Amino acid sequence: MPSITTVAVQSAILKAAANLTAQTLTQWNTQPSSASPYDWARVAEFAAFGIVSAPLASAWQRLLEDRFPSQQQHQRRSTTQESVADKDEIANSTKTTAQLSWENILIKLLLDQTIGQFLINLTFLICTNGARIESWSSLAGMIQARIFGIIWASWKLWPWVALVNFIWVPLQWRVLVGSLVGFGWNIFLSIWSMRS
Repeated sequence: MPSITTVAVQSAILKAAANLTAQTLTQWNTQPSSASPYDWARVAEFAAFGIVSAPLASAWQRLLEDRFPSQQQHQRRSTTQESVADKDEIANSTKTTAQLSWENILIKLLLDQTIGQFLINLTFLICTNGARIESWSSLAGMIQARIFGIIWASWKLWPWVALVNFIWVPLQWRVLVGSLVGFGWNIFLSIWSMRS
């Protein structure tokens, strides 16, 4: 399992790269200027978001999986014939199989797409705007004005990613999968935050 440090560094690099990509795409649509085409403060804010959000996402995924495991173990008794001394002797053996728990997957999906989305998007807004806002009250007002718009937009992509993660991706790789899909999402967030 990758360490939290490794996951945080990967996330910071992917989020910073997504912001640089968004800035590059935006520059193509504008007139060239003599100033630096990149806002390095925005790149740093996205990197900081990656560093903060990766451990939060890891802890969240572990909590969901611990409380509502995607797979539950079921024991099945089977009867096999032993051919050792007495062919009529029957030995009972127990096989353990893992089966998907659709109830747990749906509970996790609901929690992840409500509470989880709120927490991660709140973290995004604080990390990418906190240094530029002059007071806590204006930061709170900005969060209140933007949070539900981001969550609404996120519901077009993230429920599907979460469902794939919960069904097929082992717990230790879920944050990385989220970060890789998040590369495109963070390009969207970068462009969205530059226009807001």
